[in-house]
Amino acid sequence: MHDKEVSLLSPLFLRLFIPFGLGYFISVLLGSGNAIMSPILVETFSLSPSDLGFMTSIYLISFGVAQFPLGVWLDRYGARKTLAPFMLFAVAGALVFALSQNIGHLILSRALTGIGLSGCLMAAFKAYSDWLPSERLPLVFSLECLTGGIGGMVATKPIGYAISLFSWRYTFIFLAFITFLICLSIWFVTPRDGHVVPDRKISFGRQLKEMLSFFMDSRFWFVAPVVIAAQSVMFAYLYLWVGPWMRDVAMMGSGESGTYMMYAFTGAAAGYFLNGILADLFMKKGWLSWEKMYLYSGVLLTLVLAFIAIENGRASAILWGIVMFLSTMTMISFPLMRKLYASSEVGRALSLLNFTIFLMSFIFQWFIGVVLDFYPVVDGRFSAQGYQTSLAVIVVLNMAAVTHLYFELRKRRII
Repeated sequence: MHDKEVSLLSPLFLRLFIPFGLGYFISVLLGSGNAIMSPILVETFSLSPSDLGFMTSIYLISFGVAQFPLGVWLDRYGARKTLAPFMLFAVAGALVFALSQNIGHLILSRALTGIGLSGCLMAAFKAYSDWLPSERLPLVFSLECLTGGIGGMVATKPIGYAISLFSWRYTFIFLAFITFLICLSIWFVTPRDGHVVPDRKISFGRQLKEMLSFFMDSRFWFVAPVVIAAQSVMFAYLYLWVGPWMRDVAMMGSGESGTYMMYAFTGAAAGYFLNGILADLFMKKGWLSWEKMYLYSGVLLTLVLAFIAIENGRASAILWGIVMFLSTMTMISFPLMRKLYASSEVGRALSLLNFTIFLMSFIFQWFIGVVLDFYPVVDGRFSAQGYQTSLAVIVVLNMAAVTHLYFELRKRRII
């Protein structure tokens, strides 16, 4: 299936990494674009906090629901044949967004975009698992995730600058064109899934049922809670609420808030890149197992979030970069999950985990907007106390997740 001696500079790796890396780059860029655009959307379409939260979170829930067919098709047909057709929905979504005239159009565009980009990371992970030796996967997964972090950084001040030059509608038409080119690169450049031999005797329905059965699997819930809570924080804030938080709680102007959003995305990019590298280093040195690193990342994230909730002001703005770094450090959960499942199951297991992450991200993102609706809007700014209340609830959920992992590790005598 793969050559143990595959180099990360080999033609095979580059044919995998460049198209799939660009796919995840555009996925995060399009997914998080609303964070920098929220003031424009609120003014143009007269959106309330809950309108903004719901419209943006539609991306997350459609992304999550799409994981069900995605997981089955990844195992059945392979990464290339699954992802390239999916991304055509994202092209349509970006075009609908650019031409939107009301909130209904915005919601439709976010749904199409979520479906279209739902496979970018999982398809990459599946392809790497199929073609590369398992000992390479933590580093390769980190490199793949780094491309998403870079996409998020581009979605801050660079996209804001493009919007100021060309308008947001023309900017998204251009992004639709770029997405289409990436879709073509995945179809024509990546290795053909010739080694994937789907079992035609097993129906789609049976494979989907087997995928859903992982919800009852102790292996799944051993890994899932911490990364679900941590990644939900990242997606809820990085894809929307961190920008408004900078303006409404830290009282920053648009230029300064864009800079701090860039810091937050830099933290995410660093965590994406370093989680696999550090996991590999700590394991080789005998300092930390993957499981312990996963636990400590979740604990530190919970503590930093608690401090931001308590301070609730400008002094904690820089800490959002640390939050995003620690949130993405929990991505070591994906190689952990990969170790627990057979190759024929891994596409569905990872997609189910991704679905659960995006379901909770949808809930977190919309929940913040709903809470803010209970507080008055003063001088065009949402309530700082509303942000504090919603974040306090999120801190409690993260605390519950790391507590669960701690006792699971004790039970398995890992700590």
